[in-house]
Amino acid sequence: MIEKQSDETPWTMQQTFLGIILTIVPWVLLTVVLNSINGRPVRNTPLSPQADLMAAIITFIFSSLVEGAFLIAPIYYASRAFRSVATRTRLALKALGFRRFQAGVVFSWILLLIFVILGANALYGYLIQTFHLPLQTNDQVILMFSKDAPLTTYATLIVAVFVAPVCEEMFFRGFVFAGLLRGMPAVWAIILSALIFAVAHGDPGSFAVLLIIGLALAFLRWRTKSLWPGIILHSLNNGIAALAIVLTMHGRI
Repeated sequence: MIEKQSDETPWTMQQTFLGIILTIVPWVLLTVVLNSINGRPVRNTPLSPQADLMAAIITFIFSSLVEGAFLIAPIYYASRAFRSVATRTRLALKALGFRRFQAGVVFSWILLLIFVILGANALYGYLIQTFHLPLQTNDQVILMFSKDAPLTTYATLIVAVFVAPVCEEMFFRGFVFAGLLRGMPAVWAIILSALIFAVAHGDPGSFAVLLIIGLALAFLRWRTKSLWPGIILHSLNNGIAALAIVLTMHGRI
């Protein structure tokens, strides 16, 4: 049984849910709108190199800004609790989980959890193919898009590997998970934060895998009391997926 963790969390559970609503609702609405636009029939006309480059730049900036929206609630609630300007940033980052960790133990956990995630992803793909489920994962959508706009695809993958892990870990594990621990046992905080993480991505085809990833990241945050291991695991998982997409684009796999 997972016991409740003692944490230095200066925001309340009510503030946590307010931060979730104000962040996730606009995010999900935006995701639904973008998915509906991407789902419309379009001519499969590859972009010219110049148009693709411009689209890649716009995509990188826009996607980074959208991911940056995850930082608003954590920074606001973590920093407002400390009056001293001199120590506010340091204490706020510590409250969000930016703390030291034991490298040897943590990397063992990361290695174990990445194999769990990859195994779950492989099993999920096998079930989709075996039972011919009408599901399309986000990776498949990106691969289809890459045929017409490879540079834009690279921009999307760069954000996914280097920007998204930091922003999303600060919100879902640094802010949401820590806030939930103020009012519930760790096991329920892990499950609920993982559910919120999976729903927020607005990707029904990948929901099951996203849920498992969310569980792994929340468990790692609870087990290590640091946000860094989750950022590393998150970036590693996205990096492996990005590498697979790039290799597929170039016909290597």
